[in-house]
Amino acid sequence: MSNDLVKGVIDYFKSDHWQEYIRHLTQKEEELYHTHMFVWNRIAPDSIDKLFTGYFARKGMALDRKIDILTPGAKDVIAAHNVHPHDPKSSLYLPHLDWFWKYRPDVIIEPSNPAEFGEEGKNILAWGKSYMENYLKQFDFKSVGPREEREIAKYFQSAHWKKALRLVENPLYNHYHFNVELNFEPWILKVFAVEALKEVGWRVDHVVPCVYKGVGGKYQGKMVFLGAYPEEVYDIAWYYTPDVVIRPTTFEFSGDLPEDGDFRFNVTRIKYRDELVQRDDYITMTDEQIDEVLSKV
Repeated sequence: MSNDLVKGVIDYFKSDHWQEYIRHLTQKEEELYHTHMFVWNRIAPDSIDKLFTGYFARKGMALDRKIDILTPGAKDVIAAHNVHPHDPKSSLYLPHLDWFWKYRPDVIIEPSNPAEFGEEGKNILAWGKSYMENYLKQFDFKSVGPREEREIAKYFQSAHWKKALRLVENPLYNHYHFNVELNFEPWILKVFAVEALKEVGWRVDHVVPCVYKGVGGKYQGKMVFLGAYPEEVYDIAWYYTPDVVIRPTTFEFSGDLPEDGDFRFNVTRIKYRDELVQRDDYITMTDEQIDEVLSKV
């Protein structure tokens, strides 16, 4: 089994599926922000963490943050979330990766069949500058003047914002969406949010625009905050409401709710992740096996 295990992991890292993500990291055509990948997997999460960390370090793109192992809300799905390689020589942001898997006892690691497990009929897809520019064109964003500035600043002193920060510090969860309605360009939201975070002593490494499957299963906008301190990733998910400058959402978006059922937020629950991991018969690789894989890919 040991030889088959090592060979199976090596084969995956050499597969077209994985090499397509490497292309996302090394291409120079446009700035990409985020990648989703979907696989069948039997390797334990701790081993996945070590494999990814070691792999990118050897490729000169050491991860610039911890990997979060989480459950994104879909049944039986676990993810290595916000895997973020960093190339100090690159002028482009390198897309952070969410590597989603479902446990399969008859494989080591294999790309999923996208008809069974994927997104938009694919098992790998990415969002970047051109996608987001086209996505945002559908909205008639309003200009922000002094009155709107005051309303936005008021939001970042609100109970909703303060509760959002408390959720990030809550040990029950390891990813968070703060859900708002707004009518102005989301990059303005980023500027106000970063300043509000600085005021409470938090620091953010990167903020990128993206989309996710939101209301009605359609793509919905969000700003992704890759925090340095605390080292957490949290998103402000937004819905365009033309007559509202900004407010906490008045209707449910998508995803798991916090323990108190407040639909103005979505979270990923550590307890559910642990239950899924313990339910299935994952293989934990030895350090020697991991080193052998990394020496051959």
